[in-house]
Amino acid sequence: MSQQRMKSALTMAVLSMMYITQAQANTSESTVNPASGQTERVVLDTIVVTASGFEQDIKKAPATISVLSQEEINKKAYRDVTDALKDVPGVVVTGGGSSSDISIRGMGSAYTVILVDGKKVNTRSVRPNSDNAGIEQGWLPGIAAIDRIEVIRGPMSGLYGSDAMGGVINIITKKSATEWNGTIKLDTTLQENQDSGNLYQANAYVSGPLIENLLSLKANGTFSQRQEDDIIGGFKKQKMRTGGATLSLTPNDLHTIDFEYQRSIQNRNGKVGKTIEDKAGRNGPATDSYSDYYRTDYSINHRGELGRVKTQSYLQREETKNPSRNMEAVNTTFNTINQIELGPHNVSFGGMYLQEDLDDKGNQLLIPGKEPISSLDRSSWALFAEDTWNIVDSFNVTTSLRLDKDEKFGSHWSPKVYGVWSVNDQWTVKGGVSTGYKTPALRATVAEWGQATGGGSSKGVIVGNPDLKPEKSTNYEVSINWDNLDNITAGVTVFNSDFKDKITEIRHCSGDAGRLDCDWLGEQFDFVSLRENVDKANMRGVETTLTWQALPTVNLTANYTYTDTEQKSGKFKGKPLNQMPEHMFNTTVDWEVNDTISTWSRLNFRSKTSEYLSRTSMSKGKPAYAMVDVGMNYRVSDHVQIAAGVYNLLDKQINQDTYDFVLDGRRYNLGMTYKF
Repeated sequence: MSQQRMKSALTMAVLSMMYITQAQANTSESTVNPASGQTERVVLDTIVVTASGFEQDIKKAPATISVLSQEEINKKAYRDVTDALKDVPGVVVTGGGSSSDISIRGMGSAYTVILVDGKKVNTRSVRPNSDNAGIEQGWLPGIAAIDRIEVIRGPMSGLYGSDAMGGVINIITKKSATEWNGTIKLDTTLQENQDSGNLYQANAYVSGPLIENLLSLKANGTFSQRQEDDIIGGFKKQKMRTGGATLSLTPNDLHTIDFEYQRSIQNRNGKVGKTIEDKAGRNGPATDSYSDYYRTDYSINHRGELGRVKTQSYLQREETKNPSRNMEAVNTTFNTINQIELGPHNVSFGGMYLQEDLDDKGNQLLIPGKEPISSLDRSSWALFAEDTWNIVDSFNVTTSLRLDKDEKFGSHWSPKVYGVWSVNDQWTVKGGVSTGYKTPALRATVAEWGQATGGGSSKGVIVGNPDLKPEKSTNYEVSINWDNLDNITAGVTVFNSDFKDKITEIRHCSGDAGRLDCDWLGEQFDFVSLRENVDKANMRGVETTLTWQALPTVNLTANYTYTDTEQKSGKFKGKPLNQMPEHMFNTTVDWEVNDTISTWSRLNFRSKTSEYLSRTSMSKGKPAYAMVDVGMNYRVSDHVQIAAGVYNLLDKQINQDTYDFVLDGRRYNLGMTYKF
């Protein structure tokens, strides 16, 4: 990116602080002054946990964080968490139809870690080659069970290990209640275009004590069904069912032990002539598609205090199955983090152990005289420490270091240095250097493993490479944040990320479809690809946020993001890396009409995307588009709320021919929430 373009982006960022907005660095509530009888606004600090593993004020957190509150989430209709993240700066929802995924700061979706209450959702191994993108978001708890969503933009490998190169999304669920309460949420989305499928959803959540002050229960359930589009490349028929429960044991005020169980099932079915093009491939005529995914998650969690030490630990077993492709993955994780205050130092330390096991009957390399490999496994462990040093009351520095030891890749160190300066009550300056890394997938490092590719048109194989190294990144960022302590907050963040040892697919041999001209270990293919660490890249950009409580009943929020990516080496040196819009703008206006009625309106703009590296070649960018949504909420009583909305109000058409993906046209949502 040229210096002139960067200066232009910075200029736009600074100007946008004067006019636009995002998720506040604090929340507020109204209270009546008993002396004057006047309603006054009281500012409340926003507490986050994802930046350090323990609670802290978002203003002092050593990271760039956005928070989606329960109130914000409940206002609108969301198919899953992907939809809720569209308004977050630096976050791009890629693709469409049944293949939406999440990208942060120009890094692909595989470089974003998704957590539920701090525990990683690690299921990508059962959908190789990015099959059925967005499956991870379908495993998450229903909207009724979510307390808030915290999004960190930038590497967090020092705390969360491999994959956290782009950022972290932490879904934080509601805590077990001391009195029985619950929520039932029903909604339906009806399409104006009869070729698009309607959506029906139900969410339920309940929590309360079983034995007072000793044992409590919380449970959640979700059912969601989307009818199949009659549009090539559109949404397949999708059915999601999720249910789970947590028993919380509190033997005393200092310790809590949670026993968690969560079970999820996803089905995605497409028919030829509806969402699948009726086009013959190498295996004959096109056929219907049936994909089933199952995930079961068990965990035991402990939160407590041992003297001056606060501690959090969990043991998790995650089982994921893709029976349509004979794949099953089991991940077993133990993680612990502890915190102690030593004078001006707040010290955290801990460790992690991970065992990965994968069974896959899809190995394409059939070596004469040998059984094909169908089971893969890997173990790794890590130790980490972090110190937040409060040098003076207004300035602290966080330094951290993580050592990861992988049985296949050896040792890797992930350092971080981050400073927070509270200039005064209104101004805060943050900045630092953080690192990220990502180990290659299990299949990618096995020389005798061949992953099927080519779809239905060609017989291809991607062969593993035991010499692969982990991918690495270094991120530099600085932010300036302002809060007038009344009705305006604003912020500007500038970031620059250097990416090296990027794993790229290299075409070793290529021929015409159906001719099988390429030989590999005695097997014949149309093409053969290898994976190698060859590329360097750079991602840089600007994120601006501002929130304005224009009137006691009117709140305006928006954000602007500028992102630029560039490949620094390899065949496509100088070209963009990922399919990213250069400019993104989101804005929402909320109006509390009275005590029972509130309205909202939203604009999401995405500029034309850059060219991007698909797999082995550059693909063209996609045109710009904007979406407008409006809605209202009506509080019938203290227990019942009705919500209605019109999404894609202007009926912007996003189709396969122009954009290579499909988004819904104008549609109408009606929902009801019952709390008890």
